[in-house]
Amino acid sequence: METRTMLRAGVFAACMLGSTFLALAWRPTAYLADMKPPIELESLVPKVMGEWTVDTSIVPLQPAPDLQKVIAETYDQTMARTYRNAQGQRVMLSIAYGRNQHEGMNTHRPEICYPGQGLPIVSGSSRRSAPPLLGQPVEMTQLVARSGSRNEPITYWLIVGDTVTHYGRAHKLVTLEYGLLGKIPDGMLIRVSSIDVDNDGAFAVHQRFIADMLGAMTPAARIAMLGRVALPA
Repeated sequence: METRTMLRAGVFAACMLGSTFLALAWRPTAYLADMKPPIELESLVPKVMGEWTVDTSIVPLQPAPDLQKVIAETYDQTMARTYRNAQGQRVMLSIAYGRNQHEGMNTHRPEICYPGQGLPIVSGSSRRSAPPLLGQPVEMTQLVARSGSRNEPITYWLIVGDTVTHYGRAHKLVTLEYGLLGKIPDGMLIRVSSIDVDNDGAFAVHQRFIADMLGAMTPAARIAMLGRVALPA
């Protein structure tokens, strides 16, 4: 009996050791960001695009100090701008980019960061296929955050490596696919929002803004922001 018990313990230890070596062998080591052109958010998006120009009179709302610290530790670059058109409509653009896409990037997810700053999400996340951009539809998430008289419709999308995806299971699967190839994918969250009581009207403005933004960007910048969606057919 004692011999059998020792044998089982030995087999268990061997399996555990084998699993450890296997995990180390499959651990991704190559950064996908090092295989692509470098990303500089400030130059990625033009300050003038279509009917939109940067409104320097508006200072973007900064995250709370504790959240700002987490964002700084999680992302390599962030950018926030407010754009205005001739009709006086304003749209806020926020982009966060990290060379190492990982779970910590959930911090900047609107469903988390807005409530963390006192703006709860009042409408459920709706994943709609946006109007075709560059000949292909892009899956985006639309939300509404509200606190008192402030009503903020939000449109955002997430790209991991060269794949537009969503947070949750899809996000993890894309990351796993890259990991099995030995690659550590980068990630980018692009968020467009505005202060407007008309949610549907605001979402329509967001789509016009996004179309103008993509139209004013270089092909390389569009690929950085949309991955395979922006590749020539």
